[in-house]
Amino acid sequence: MELITVKDLSLQNEGYFAFKHVTFSLTQNQIISIVGDSGSGKTQLLSTLAKLKTADSGKVEFTPGVRIGYLPQFDPQVINKSVRIYLEEIRQLSGTLAVSKEQLKGLIAFMGMSPYLDRQVRQLSYGLKQRVNFLAAVSGHPNVLLLDEPFSFQNSKYTSNMLEIIKDLADNGSGVVIASSTQDSSITNYFDANYIMKNKSMEQVKDKDKEILCMLIFTVKPDSMALTTEISQYLSANVSSLVELKIPLGMKDAIIKEMIDLNYQFEGARILEG
Repeated sequence: MELITVKDLSLQNEGYFAFKHVTFSLTQNQIISIVGDSGSGKTQLLSTLAKLKTADSGKVEFTPGVRIGYLPQFDPQVINKSVRIYLEEIRQLSGTLAVSKEQLKGLIAFMGMSPYLDRQVRQLSYGLKQRVNFLAAVSGHPNVLLLDEPFSFQNSKYTSNMLEIIKDLADNGSGVVIASSTQDSSITNYFDANYIMKNKSMEQVKDKDKEILCMLIFTVKPDSMALTTEISQYLSANVSSLVELKIPLGMKDAIIKEMIDLNYQFEGARILEG
């Protein structure tokens, strides 16, 4: 059953498209991945699906009874409450369909947040706040879960734990949309459909097993060192003071860090289809 149907959806900010002509649907038991560079429109799209923004044209149809859980990329709220009180209040707001108090306690422990229960949310690091907001998003047992950069600043253990929770929701009838600027190849098997945000539009990757690639662009500085053998295998262009590397998307952050360590100036990145 379709939970959300999006038809030719467009949103403009101050005369510029945030995204345009987006069409797709989300069904029960489905996990969708949307990958795009920073500023590609994926955050604005999820905000629109979460009913926080109103599109300029097109249509979003929600199946009656849809309950949305939403994790924003950045939460502007300054939450002075403790993690314990905040999550329990969110759970109670969701009513009888929410997870039980004991289930929430188990989710908190599973996400490694038990030691922080009496800390104010505002005092936590960005990565820990993401875990709190993830728990808030799933505590209402939503049948539509919208996640914007959920794996930011998470180690492999908690990324894996998040994915287990996401998969359990999907297996029990929910639909999930995950937006990210990078995607590790180790998690692609969780996704039923993959989309790329390019030129403010969304395109489906028809071949689910096709690897998503990324082009990284650097300029050479006077003190730049020679490229390592490992990095050289991804060299796409080396003209004058410009170096371009074509890499698997999941390696993006690691390669950028290594190139900066070699004293190259990072200029930008763009998503490619494999």
